[in-house]
Amino acid sequence: MRVLWFANTPSNYSASGSAYNGYGWVSALESAISGQVQLGVAFLTRSNPRDMTLRQVNLVSHKVKWGKDFQHGVMYYPVFNGHDKNRSGRFMLLLHGDKKQEAELVETYRRIVEDFRPDIIQVFGSEHSFGLVASQTKVPVILHVQGLMGPCFKSYLPPGSSWRQYILSPFRPGLVLYKIYSREKWRRAVERERRILSGIRYYLGRTWWDRQQVSQIRPDAVFFEGGELMRRPFYETDADPANLPAELTLVSTISEAPYKGFDLILRTGKILREEYRLDFKWTVFGNVEPRYFEIFTGISVAEAGITLGGVASAEQLAAEISHASLYVHPSYVENSPNSVCEAQLLGVPVVATSVGGVSSLIDDGRTGFLVRSGSAEEIAERIVAMYRNRELLRSVGRNARAEALKRHDREKIASSLLEVYRQLV
Repeated sequence: MRVLWFANTPSNYSASGSAYNGYGWVSALESAISGQVQLGVAFLTRSNPRDMTLRQVNLVSHKVKWGKDFQHGVMYYPVFNGHDKNRSGRFMLLLHGDKKQEAELVETYRRIVEDFRPDIIQVFGSEHSFGLVASQTKVPVILHVQGLMGPCFKSYLPPGSSWRQYILSPFRPGLVLYKIYSREKWRRAVERERRILSGIRYYLGRTWWDRQQVSQIRPDAVFFEGGELMRRPFYETDADPANLPAELTLVSTISEAPYKGFDLILRTGKILREEYRLDFKWTVFGNVEPRYFEIFTGISVAEAGITLGGVASAEQLAAEISHASLYVHPSYVENSPNSVCEAQLLGVPVVATSVGGVSSLIDDGRTGFLVRSGSAEEIAERIVAMYRNRELLRSVGRNARAEALKRHDREKIASSLLEVYRQLV
Protein backbone atom coordinates (compact mmCIF):
# COMPACT_ATOMS: atom_id res chain seq x y z
CA MET A 1 0.00 0.00 0.00
CA ARG A 2 1.32 3.44 -0.96
CA VAL A 3 0.55 6.23 1.53
CA LEU A 4 1.39 9.90 1.02
CA TRP A 5 1.49 12.27 3.97
CA PHE A 6 1.24 16.05 3.85
CA ALA A 7 2.69 17.13 7.19
CA ASN A 8 3.43 20.33 9.09
CA THR A 9 6.92 19.08 9.98
CA PRO A 10 9.71 17.34 8.02
CA SER A 11 9.18 14.30 10.23
CA ASN A 12 12.35 12.16 10.07
CA TYR A 13 13.90 13.90 7.07
CA SER A 14 17.51 14.41 8.15
CA ALA A 15 18.34 17.38 5.90
CA SER A 16 15.90 19.68 7.68
CA GLY A 17 16.97 21.93 10.52
CA SER A 18 13.52 22.14 12.05
CA ALA A 19 13.53 21.02 15.67
CA TYR A 20 10.94 23.11 17.53
CA ASN A 21 10.49 21.24 20.81
CA GLY A 22 11.89 18.15 19.10
CA TYR A 23 10.92 16.74 15.76
CA GLY A 24 7.44 16.06 17.03
CA TRP A 25 4.76 13.44 16.99
CA VAL A 26 4.54 12.88 13.24
CA SER A 27 8.07 11.51 13.23
CA ALA A 28 7.17 8.97 15.93
CA LEU A 29 4.28 7.74 13.80
CA GLU A 30 6.51 7.55 10.73
CA SER A 31 8.96 5.34 12.63
CA ALA A 32 6.10 3.06 13.67
CA ILE A 33 4.57 2.43 10.23
CA SER A 34 7.21 3.21 7.58
CA GLY A 35 8.21 -0.44 7.25
CA GLN A 36 4.60 -1.58 6.79
CA VAL A 37 3.60 0.74 3.92
CA GLN A 38 5.38 2.51 1.09
CA LEU A 39 5.46 5.98 2.59
CA GLY A 40 5.95 9.44 1.13
CA VAL A 41 6.13 12.61 3.24
CA ALA A 42 5.59 16.10 1.75
CA PHE A 43 6.31 19.13 3.92
CA LEU A 44 6.96 22.86 3.69
CA THR A 45 10.49 24.09 4.30
CA ARG A 46 12.31 27.42 4.41
CA SER A 47 15.37 25.77 2.84
CA ASN A 48 15.46 26.10 -0.94
CA PRO A 49 15.54 22.61 -2.51
CA ARG A 50 18.13 23.91 -4.96
CA ASP A 51 20.50 24.21 -2.00
CA MET A 52 19.86 20.61 -0.89
CA THR A 53 21.38 17.41 -2.19
CA LEU A 54 18.27 15.98 -3.83
CA ARG A 55 17.54 13.44 -6.53
CA GLN A 56 15.38 15.92 -8.35
CA VAL A 57 14.31 19.57 -8.09
CA ASN A 58 11.18 20.84 -9.80
CA LEU A 59 10.15 24.43 -10.46
CA VAL A 60 6.49 25.46 -10.19
CA SER A 61 7.30 29.17 -10.28
CA HIS A 62 10.30 31.26 -9.32
CA LYS A 63 8.74 31.35 -5.83
CA VAL A 64 7.72 27.71 -5.34
CA LYS A 65 10.01 24.72 -5.83
CA TRP A 66 9.83 21.11 -4.73
CA GLY A 67 12.23 18.21 -4.64
CA LYS A 68 12.39 14.54 -3.76
CA ASP A 69 14.81 12.58 -1.65
CA PHE A 70 14.73 8.88 -0.66
CA GLN A 71 15.98 8.11 2.85
CA HIS A 72 15.64 5.00 5.04
CA GLY A 73 12.77 3.61 2.97
CA VAL A 74 10.73 6.85 2.77
CA MET A 75 10.34 9.27 -0.14
CA TYR A 76 10.49 12.86 1.12
CA TYR A 77 9.15 15.83 -0.81
CA PRO A 78 10.50 19.18 0.53
CA VAL A 79 8.34 22.07 -0.73
CA PHE A 80 9.93 25.52 -0.71
CA ASN A 81 7.45 28.40 -0.34
CA GLY A 82 9.29 31.56 -1.30
CA HIS A 83 6.17 33.68 -0.87
CA ASP A 84 6.48 33.41 2.93
CA LYS A 85 10.25 33.35 3.37
CA ASN A 86 11.05 36.87 4.60
CA ARG A 87 9.55 40.17 5.74
CA SER A 88 9.24 41.61 2.23
CA GLY A 89 7.38 38.51 1.05
CA ARG A 90 5.01 38.66 4.01
CA PHE A 91 4.41 42.35 3.42
CA MET A 92 3.45 41.62 -0.20
CA LEU A 93 1.08 38.89 0.99
CA LEU A 94 -0.46 41.39 3.38
CA LEU A 95 -0.98 43.91 0.58
CA HIS A 96 -1.98 41.67 -2.32
CA GLY A 97 -3.42 38.55 -0.70
CA ASP A 98 -2.36 34.92 -0.96
CA LYS A 99 -4.36 33.59 -3.92
CA LYS A 100 -1.28 33.26 -6.12
CA GLN A 101 0.64 31.54 -3.33
CA GLU A 102 -2.22 29.14 -2.72
CA ALA A 103 -2.62 28.28 -6.41
CA GLU A 104 1.09 27.56 -6.82
CA LEU A 105 1.23 25.41 -3.68
CA VAL A 106 -1.85 23.41 -4.66
CA GLU A 107 -0.32 22.82 -8.10
CA THR A 108 2.80 21.56 -6.31
CA TYR A 109 0.74 19.15 -4.21
CA ARG A 110 -0.97 17.86 -7.37
CA ARG A 111 2.38 17.17 -9.01
CA ILE A 112 3.65 15.36 -5.92
CA VAL A 113 0.56 13.15 -5.92
CA GLU A 114 1.14 12.35 -9.59
CA ASP A 115 4.77 11.53 -8.87
CA PHE A 116 4.17 9.29 -5.84
CA ARG A 117 0.91 7.67 -7.04
CA PRO A 118 -0.54 6.93 -3.57
CA ASP A 119 -3.45 4.71 -2.62
CA ILE A 120 -4.20 6.94 0.40
CA ILE A 121 -3.40 10.56 1.22
CA GLN A 122 -3.22 11.62 4.88
CA VAL A 123 -3.15 15.33 5.71
CA PHE A 124 -1.89 16.30 9.17
CA GLY A 125 -3.79 19.35 10.38
CA SER A 126 -5.90 21.97 8.64
CA GLU A 127 -3.82 25.07 9.34
CA HIS A 128 -1.89 24.93 6.06
CA SER A 129 -3.13 24.56 2.50
CA PHE A 130 -2.34 20.84 2.24
CA GLY A 131 -5.98 19.78 2.55
CA LEU A 132 -6.86 21.56 -0.71
CA VAL A 133 -5.16 18.67 -2.50
CA ALA A 134 -8.46 16.78 -2.13
CA SER A 135 -9.89 18.83 -4.99
CA GLN A 136 -7.03 17.74 -7.25
CA THR A 137 -7.29 13.96 -6.97
CA LYS A 138 -9.65 11.01 -6.76
CA VAL A 139 -7.39 9.30 -4.22
CA PRO A 140 -9.10 9.04 -0.79
CA VAL A 141 -7.93 11.85 1.51
CA ILE A 142 -8.15 11.64 5.29
CA LEU A 143 -7.47 14.65 7.52
CA HIS A 144 -5.84 14.04 10.88
CA VAL A 145 -7.34 16.71 13.16
CA GLN A 146 -4.59 18.52 15.09
CA GLY A 147 -6.33 21.64 16.29
CA LEU A 148 -8.71 23.80 14.29
CA MET A 149 -8.02 27.36 13.21
CA GLY A 150 -11.62 28.62 13.44
CA PRO A 151 -12.22 27.94 17.15
CA CYS A 152 -8.68 29.02 18.04
CA PHE A 153 -9.06 32.34 16.24
CA LYS A 154 -12.34 33.03 18.06
CA SER A 155 -10.51 32.61 21.36
CA TYR A 156 -7.17 33.99 20.18
CA LEU A 157 -7.05 36.87 22.69
CA PRO A 158 -7.53 36.42 26.44
CA PRO A 159 -10.74 37.87 27.93
CA GLY A 160 -10.45 41.61 28.46
CA SER A 161 -7.89 42.15 25.72
CA SER A 162 -8.46 43.74 22.32
CA TRP A 163 -6.72 43.44 18.97
CA ARG A 164 -5.58 47.06 19.23
CA GLN A 165 -3.99 46.41 22.62
CA TYR A 166 -2.39 43.18 21.46
CA ILE A 167 -0.95 44.67 18.27
CA LEU A 168 0.42 47.81 19.91
CA SER A 169 1.84 46.20 23.08
CA PRO A 170 4.75 46.63 23.14
CA PHE A 171 5.02 49.29 20.45
CA ARG A 172 7.87 48.30 18.18
CA PRO A 173 7.29 48.96 14.45
CA GLY A 174 8.64 45.61 13.28
CA LEU A 175 6.65 43.70 15.90
CA VAL A 176 3.48 45.70 15.17
CA LEU A 177 3.75 44.86 11.46
CA TYR A 178 4.36 41.20 12.27
CA LYS A 179 1.25 41.04 14.48
CA ILE A 180 -0.88 42.72 11.81
CA TYR A 181 0.42 40.19 9.30
CA SER A 182 -0.22 37.31 11.71
CA ARG A 183 -3.82 38.39 12.35
CA GLU A 184 -4.51 38.61 8.61
CA LYS A 185 -2.79 35.28 8.02
CA TRP A 186 -4.99 33.67 10.66
CA ARG A 187 -8.12 35.24 9.20
CA ARG A 188 -7.31 33.86 5.75
CA ALA A 189 -6.39 30.48 7.23
CA VAL A 190 -9.79 30.25 8.93
CA GLU A 191 -11.54 30.89 5.61
CA ARG A 192 -9.29 28.36 3.87
CA GLU A 193 -9.89 25.81 6.62
CA ARG A 194 -13.64 25.94 5.98
CA ARG A 195 -12.98 25.14 2.32
CA ILE A 196 -10.65 22.29 3.32
CA LEU A 197 -13.15 20.75 5.76
CA SER A 198 -15.96 21.11 3.22
CA GLY A 199 -13.89 19.26 0.62
CA ILE A 200 -12.72 16.29 2.71
CA ARG A 201 -15.03 13.52 3.85
CA TYR A 202 -12.75 11.34 6.01
CA TYR A 203 -11.32 12.42 9.37
CA LEU A 204 -9.15 10.98 12.13
CA GLY A 205 -9.29 12.37 15.68
CA ARG A 206 -9.40 11.30 19.29
CA THR A 207 -11.92 13.50 21.13
CA TRP A 208 -15.63 14.24 20.99
CA TRP A 209 -14.70 17.88 20.39
CA ASP A 210 -12.83 17.00 17.18
CA ARG A 211 -15.90 15.19 15.86
CA GLN A 212 -18.30 17.96 16.90
CA GLN A 213 -16.30 20.76 15.30
CA VAL A 214 -15.83 18.89 12.01
CA SER A 215 -19.50 17.90 11.78
CA GLN A 216 -20.59 21.55 12.02
CA ILE A 217 -18.92 22.21 8.67
CA ARG A 218 -19.17 18.75 7.11
CA PRO A 219 -22.29 17.00 8.53
CA ASP A 220 -21.71 13.86 6.42
CA ALA A 221 -18.10 13.45 7.58
CA VAL A 222 -16.86 9.91 8.27
CA PHE A 223 -14.93 10.12 11.52
CA PHE A 224 -12.40 7.49 12.63
CA GLU A 225 -11.23 7.48 16.23
CA GLY A 226 -7.51 7.05 16.60
CA GLY A 227 -4.81 7.76 19.15
CA GLU A 228 -1.58 9.63 18.64
CA LEU A 229 1.95 8.53 19.31
CA MET A 230 4.00 10.66 21.63
CA ARG A 231 7.63 11.53 21.15
CA ARG A 232 10.03 8.70 21.98
CA PRO A 233 11.73 10.27 25.06
CA PHE A 234 8.38 10.37 26.87
CA TYR A 235 8.13 6.58 26.60
CA GLU A 236 11.76 5.97 27.50
CA THR A 237 12.29 8.40 30.42
CA ASP A 238 12.15 6.69 33.81
CA ALA A 239 8.89 7.69 35.48
CA ASP A 240 8.15 7.19 39.16
CA PRO A 241 4.97 8.97 40.36
CA ALA A 242 5.92 8.14 43.96
CA ASN A 243 9.12 10.20 43.76
CA LEU A 244 7.84 13.75 44.32
CA PRO A 245 10.27 16.67 44.67
CA ALA A 246 10.48 18.33 48.07
CA GLU A 247 9.92 21.78 46.56
CA LEU A 248 6.73 22.60 44.64
CA THR A 249 7.93 22.30 41.06
CA LEU A 250 5.65 23.29 38.17
CA VAL A 251 6.16 22.96 34.42
CA SER A 252 4.18 24.27 31.43
CA THR A 253 4.84 24.02 27.69
CA ILE A 254 3.08 26.58 25.55
CA SER A 255 3.58 28.69 22.43
CA GLU A 256 3.48 32.44 21.81
CA ALA A 257 -0.22 32.44 20.84
CA PRO A 258 -2.23 34.36 23.47
CA TYR A 259 -4.92 31.65 23.63
CA LYS A 260 -2.32 29.33 25.20
CA GLY A 261 -2.81 31.27 28.44
CA PHE A 262 0.52 32.75 29.48
CA ASP A 263 -1.44 35.58 31.11
CA LEU A 264 -3.01 32.98 33.42
CA ILE A 265 0.43 31.68 34.35
CA LEU A 266 1.49 35.19 35.40
CA ARG A 267 -1.71 35.71 37.40
CA THR A 268 -1.47 32.28 39.04
CA GLY A 269 2.19 32.74 39.94
CA LYS A 270 1.45 36.05 41.63
CA ILE A 271 -1.42 34.50 43.62
CA LEU A 272 0.80 31.64 44.78
CA ARG A 273 3.46 34.07 45.95
CA GLU A 274 1.35 36.83 47.49
CA GLU A 275 -1.80 35.11 48.77
CA TYR A 276 -0.44 31.68 49.67
CA ARG A 277 3.12 32.80 50.51
CA LEU A 278 4.32 29.70 48.70
CA ASP A 279 7.84 28.97 47.49
CA PHE A 280 7.85 27.24 44.13
CA LYS A 281 9.76 26.77 40.90
CA TRP A 282 7.72 27.23 37.70
CA THR A 283 9.44 26.76 34.35
CA VAL A 284 7.60 27.64 31.15
CA PHE A 285 9.00 26.17 27.93
CA GLY A 286 8.20 27.39 24.42
CA ASN A 287 8.65 30.41 22.16
CA VAL A 288 6.92 32.80 24.56
CA GLU A 289 7.40 36.56 24.11
CA PRO A 290 6.33 37.79 27.58
CA ARG A 291 6.17 41.56 27.14
CA TYR A 292 2.59 41.78 25.84
CA PHE A 293 1.37 39.56 28.67
CA GLU A 294 3.25 41.63 31.25
CA ILE A 295 1.65 44.82 29.93
CA PHE A 296 -1.81 43.22 29.73
CA THR A 297 -1.77 41.77 33.26
CA GLY A 298 0.44 44.35 34.95
CA ILE A 299 2.54 41.44 36.28
CA SER A 300 6.16 40.88 35.35
CA VAL A 301 7.69 37.46 34.83
CA ALA A 302 9.97 38.05 37.81
CA GLU A 303 7.07 39.20 40.01
CA ALA A 304 5.18 35.98 39.21
CA GLY A 305 8.21 33.82 39.96
CA ILE A 306 8.29 32.34 36.46
CA THR A 307 11.38 31.03 34.66
CA LEU A 308 11.31 31.01 30.86
CA GLY A 309 12.96 27.85 29.57
CA GLY A 310 12.78 28.71 25.88
CA VAL A 311 12.44 26.12 23.14
CA ALA A 312 13.60 22.74 24.42
CA SER A 313 14.30 19.35 22.92
CA ALA A 314 11.99 16.45 23.64
CA GLU A 315 14.73 14.90 25.81
CA GLN A 316 15.07 18.04 27.90
CA LEU A 317 11.31 18.42 28.30
CA ALA A 318 10.88 14.80 29.34
CA ALA A 319 13.62 15.16 31.95
CA GLU A 320 12.21 18.43 33.34
CA ILE A 321 8.58 17.29 33.46
CA SER A 322 9.43 13.92 35.01
CA HIS A 323 10.88 15.75 38.05
CA ALA A 324 7.90 18.10 38.47
CA SER A 325 5.20 18.07 41.14
CA LEU A 326 2.50 19.17 38.66
CA TYR A 327 2.13 20.05 35.00
CA VAL A 328 -0.07 23.13 34.37
CA HIS A 329 -1.98 23.63 31.11
CA PRO A 330 -3.85 26.98 31.10
CA SER A 331 -5.19 27.24 27.50
CA TYR A 332 -8.40 29.06 26.56
CA VAL A 333 -9.09 26.63 23.70
CA GLU A 334 -7.72 23.17 22.79
CA ASN A 335 -8.67 20.03 20.94
CA SER A 336 -6.45 17.36 22.54
CA PRO A 337 -3.08 18.76 23.63
CA ASN A 338 -0.22 16.29 23.32
CA SER A 339 1.69 18.19 25.99
CA VAL A 340 -0.91 17.03 28.53
CA CYS A 341 -0.60 13.46 27.29
CA GLU A 342 3.19 13.57 27.53
CA ALA A 343 3.03 14.70 31.16
CA GLN A 344 0.58 11.89 31.92
CA LEU A 345 2.93 9.36 30.29
CA LEU A 346 5.56 10.45 32.78
CA GLY A 347 3.17 9.99 35.71
CA VAL A 348 2.97 13.72 36.47
CA PRO A 349 -0.45 15.01 37.58
CA VAL A 350 -1.91 17.68 35.30
CA VAL A 351 -3.95 20.74 36.24
CA ALA A 352 -5.69 21.93 33.06
CA THR A 353 -8.48 24.27 32.07
CA SER A 354 -11.58 22.36 30.98
CA VAL A 355 -11.79 23.53 27.38
CA GLY A 356 -12.33 21.78 24.03
CA GLY A 357 -11.45 18.10 24.16
CA VAL A 358 -9.27 18.25 27.28
CA SER A 359 -11.96 16.47 29.30
CA SER A 360 -11.49 13.47 26.98
CA LEU A 361 -7.93 13.17 28.31
CA ILE A 362 -8.50 13.86 32.01
CA ASP A 363 -10.86 12.12 34.39
CA ASP A 364 -11.15 14.91 36.97
CA GLY A 365 -9.76 13.87 40.32
CA ARG A 366 -8.55 10.48 39.10
CA THR A 367 -6.09 11.06 36.23
CA GLY A 368 -5.70 14.84 36.59
CA PHE A 369 -7.58 17.96 37.54
CA LEU A 370 -9.86 20.23 35.53
CA VAL A 371 -10.49 23.87 36.41
CA ARG A 372 -12.68 26.60 34.99
CA SER A 373 -11.30 28.35 31.92
CA GLY A 374 -9.69 31.70 32.64
CA SER A 375 -9.63 31.32 36.42
CA ALA A 376 -6.16 31.86 37.87
CA GLU A 377 -7.72 31.61 41.34
CA GLU A 378 -8.95 28.07 40.68
CA ILE A 379 -5.62 27.02 39.17
CA ALA A 380 -3.76 28.33 42.22
CA GLU A 381 -6.25 26.77 44.63
CA ARG A 382 -5.93 23.39 42.96
CA ILE A 383 -2.13 23.57 42.87
CA VAL A 384 -1.96 24.33 46.59
CA ALA A 385 -4.55 21.72 47.59
CA MET A 386 -2.81 18.98 45.61
CA TYR A 387 0.66 19.87 46.79
CA ARG A 388 -0.54 19.60 50.38
CA ASN A 389 -2.03 16.16 49.69
CA ARG A 390 1.03 14.33 48.43
CA GLU A 391 -0.52 10.88 48.63
CA LEU A 392 -3.33 11.99 46.29
CA LEU A 393 -0.71 13.47 43.98
CA ARG A 394 1.03 10.09 43.81
CA SER A 395 -2.24 8.27 43.20
CA VAL A 396 -3.30 10.60 40.41
CA GLY A 397 0.15 10.34 38.83
CA ARG A 398 -0.03 6.54 38.83
CA ASN A 399 -3.55 6.55 37.36
CA ALA A 400 -2.59 9.06 34.68
CA ARG A 401 0.44 7.04 33.62
CA ALA A 402 -1.55 3.81 33.44
CA GLU A 403 -4.22 5.43 31.24
CA ALA A 404 -1.67 7.20 29.03
CA LEU A 405 0.30 4.01 28.42
CA LYS A 406 -2.89 2.37 27.12
CA ARG A 407 -4.05 5.42 25.14
CA HIS A 408 -0.68 5.90 23.44
CA ASP A 409 0.36 2.29 22.95
CA ARG A 410 2.63 2.38 19.89
CA GLU A 411 1.72 -0.99 18.42
CA LYS A 412 -2.01 -0.46 18.94
CA ILE A 413 -1.98 2.98 17.32
CA ALA A 414 0.06 1.83 14.32
CA SER A 415 -2.22 -1.18 13.84
CA SER A 416 -5.35 0.97 14.13
CA LEU A 417 -4.08 3.46 11.54
CA LEU A 418 -3.20 0.69 9.10
CA GLU A 419 -6.72 -0.69 9.51
CA VAL A 420 -8.16 2.76 8.67
CA TYR A 421 -6.02 2.80 5.51
CA ARG A 422 -7.32 -0.64 4.53
CA GLN A 423 -10.92 0.47 5.01
CA LEU A 424 -10.41 3.57 2.84
CA VAL A 425 -8.74 1.59 0.06
